[in-house]
Amino acid sequence: TIEWVTEKLSTVSIEKNEIYQIVFMFFGNRHFKKQLDQFYTPMTICNFINSLLIPGRTAIDPACGTGDLLNQYKGDITLVDKCASVLEMTRFIKRNTTATIEHRDSLRDLLSLERTYDYCVMNPPFGTKTVETDSSILNTYELGKGKEKQEIGILFVELGLRLLNKKGILFAIVPNGYLGNTKGDYIKMREMIIKKYTLIGIVKLPDNAFNRSGTGVAT
Repeated sequence: TIEWVTEKLSTVSIEKNEIYQIVFMFFGNRHFKKQLDQFYTPMTICNFINSLLIPGRTAIDPACGTGDLLNQYKGDITLVDKCASVLEMTRFIKRNTTATIEHRDSLRDLLSLERTYDYCVMNPPFGTKTVETDSSILNTYELGKGKEKQEIGILFVELGLRLLNKKGILFAIVPNGYLGNTKGDYIKMREMIIKKYTLIGIVKLPDNAFNRSGTGVAT
């Protein structure tokens, strides 16, 4: 029995970063995970995105959580989140010792950095209940102007695109509905992308890719 168990365990691989994620998701209270939509991105997906980035360039994650998405990137990294408690975890983990970690409201504060970055990589909070209602923020976005509320995820897509320099690339994890939903806001978002930017590609992530994070949303 011991030999059999040893053999099975020898085939199991888990990264140190995954252990940090599991600890955070297990001990992180309901406020982190539900009200702020702090669902971590599985390391397999983080590693896949990092494999597509050219080293030595500028990269930002404006909804960084614990900083997983750029955990392997070798370049000038900026990690921003509006939740101070989550950023304490990010600083503790210190996956990238050279990363700049900032406690800011990205939707409010980061438009001053338009056309700055080579890469924007993000898994922003999304969902019809996760909305921005501050008119001073909404009116600075094409997809929020004149509205009483807008999904935070939609605004983050626009923010991510605006943060890029002329040759910059956005990697955004979004729900399937952003690409297929026929409601007006989703259509406007897709029209904006097609008219103003170049859509390089769409990658459907495996079903239940985020199960370990506590959500079954298709992305």
